[in-house]
Amino acid sequence: METRILVAIHEHAGPLLDVLFGLSHTLGSKASFTILVLSAAFIHALWGERREALAWIAIGVATVGTIEVIKGLVARPRPELWPRLVTQGGSSFPSGHAVAAAAFYPLLAWVLARHRPRLFPVALALAAALVLVVSVGRLYLGLHWPTDVLGGWAIGTAESAAAVAWLRRSAPGHLDRKEPAHA
Repeated sequence: METRILVAIHEHAGPLLDVLFGLSHTLGSKASFTILVLSAAFIHALWGERREALAWIAIGVATVGTIEVIKGLVARPRPELWPRLVTQGGSSFPSGHAVAAAAFYPLLAWVLARHRPRLFPVALALAAALVLVVSVGRLYLGLHWPTDVLGGWAIGTAESAAAVAWLRRSAPGHLDRKEPAHA
């Protein structure tokens, strides 16, 4: 069934989608997420938001560690269904791009919404769109099986939810924070 899904996605291949999902490969790369995590941690530290800075560092380390450990344990081969536009080493499960996107983009939306609660629906919709584009790109590029992406979503969503839950807990100096109405 997974092969049929990938073949059905690949039937829509074309130059525009090649470019879009080539960009999504970069957007979901370890380098891009490292920049996001370190930038977010740095900005929070500058603003005196130590818990938020720590949350970004912790989720960044946890995400990389989780991906590496699970990939090593499962060692699932990547699909080999057509010549790839992008080369990717390592094993297939879980999709590291999907894990990281599902962990970092919703957290970013939630953190931004703490400062502008009315923007939470828009921020969350943008985060969901980014997660979807990065994740579907993994399938389009033939780099992962659908269950690799689903597993990545589950892991990343759990990490993001854990970070948000930790940040929502009352802490000294954070009692006056406004929480998003929808979080």
